[in-house]
Amino acid sequence: MLHVPRFGLLLVAIACAAPIAAAQTASQGHLSTGHMVDRPNGQFAFDPSTINAQRGDTVRFVQQSSAPHNVSFRTHPKDAKLGDAAVGPYVLNNGQTYDLVIDARFPDGTYTFACDPHESVGMKGTLVIGTHK
Repeated sequence: MLHVPRFGLLLVAIACAAPIAAAQTASQGHLSTGHMVDRPNGQFAFDPSTINAQRGDTVRFVQQSSAPHNVSFRTHPKDAKLGDAAVGPYVLNNGQTYDLVIDARFPDGTYTFACDPHESVGMKGTLVIGTHK
């Protein structure tokens, strides 16, 4: 049977845990919230209309309307690879949320988005990634 001093096991445990803790910390970002609202004048809008984020952040869109809304990107930096994030799901019920994780698919730059059924009435927004402090 191999004999390892107790302090040796502790050092091995710390050495193995450190990279895991660092990876968990690096992947956690801030939560930004955008609301999908009905304005008093009957206009649909994203509020705020401009959202700033960094890689690792999550942007949460909250339904605060009686109409179905989604987030559909219209323009983005040429090296963006949004995949299934290019068009988000419809949120239908008041208080329902859609979380968009800003990960490697989103290089720094400016993105414009709209709600598919309400773009014609001005429901548009901007996502700025990485260019703010």
